[in-house]
Amino acid sequence: MTITIKKSLLAGALLASGMSLATASLAQDTVTLRLHHFAAPTTPVQVQYLEPWAERVEEQSNGAIQVEIFPAMQLGGSAPSLYDQAKDGVVDIIWTLLSYTPNRFPASEAFDLPFLPTTGEATSMAAHEYAMQHMQDSLEGIYPIAVFAHTPGKIHTKDVTIGSAEDVKGLTLRAPSKAMNGFFANLGARVVGMPFPQIPEAVSRGVIDGLTLPFESAEALGVLDMAQNHTFFEGNHGLYTAMMVLAMDQDKYDQLSPELKQVIDDNAGIQEAQRIGQVMDQAEQAAIDKVAARNDGEMIHISQDAQDAWKAAADDTIQHWISGMSERGLDGQQLYDDATALVEKYTRQTQ
Repeated sequence: MTITIKKSLLAGALLASGMSLATASLAQDTVTLRLHHFAAPTTPVQVQYLEPWAERVEEQSNGAIQVEIFPAMQLGGSAPSLYDQAKDGVVDIIWTLLSYTPNRFPASEAFDLPFLPTTGEATSMAAHEYAMQHMQDSLEGIYPIAVFAHTPGKIHTKDVTIGSAEDVKGLTLRAPSKAMNGFFANLGARVVGMPFPQIPEAVSRGVIDGLTLPFESAEALGVLDMAQNHTFFEGNHGLYTAMMVLAMDQDKYDQLSPELKQVIDDNAGIQEAQRIGQVMDQAEQAAIDKVAARNDGEMIHISQDAQDAWKAAADDTIQHWISGMSERGLDGQQLYDDATALVEKYTRQTQ
């Protein structure tokens, strides 16, 4: 399904209504932006954020900007190719996870580390500010509309339940990033990577025992009917998140008129990261409530007092990442400290 959001206004009608020549020229110079992403068309980020964002941009540009949204990789390629599709001008705007291309955005990996995130809203605002401080060079070639992070993910399993770190040993789990692969490996799991669309079949066929995703993503992907056991971590910090970006081809942005650039600018920045985080938090709770009402699986909550073994594996993962950053000439400790400080800052502000 291609969702096309568009409206056209004739310059003559605009002039007849008394609008300025500058406004009329916006309507004449119609620009179509193709937005490509990896997730299902029903995912909350598309329905509750991307589509309203496109409508805002269209309205504020008086119809001069039209946005066509292509979910589920409809324009071809694989999810890891999305970033380059925008950078190379194959498409105009993309939404993707930076962890799809390991080692390419090393500073972003601080947000992949275990027990860093709080809410989607606060962590997204922290991710955007962090990226503007530490990632300008690696984001060269794209115009970042918003850098953000999802609500902390949970563990979902099919035929087993995970109530302690010991239960992870020997399981085959799909983890979302290099950092979380290392974390689960530290706990004795066999970790596998696979593209997002392959997860449902892997769960159904028993290729993997479980996976980590936010509820809202797992629901949109259709895996919660199969993986019916869910493990939560109590406390302020959830198990993990992942840094994502909604980005525009820099060349495409540069080609816009000053008026149309201003429209994009007005719908970019930390307030957009906050909006996406809020959408994710609301969708997460709605999905959890829906699953709880079905009462067809188990929801296990690991108390803070029972998280010592998990935190020990997390500390090893974090220290390994910091050491790896140092070997690459980056101050891993400073990056981690800045990430955690920003998460705490925005958590306090949004409580």
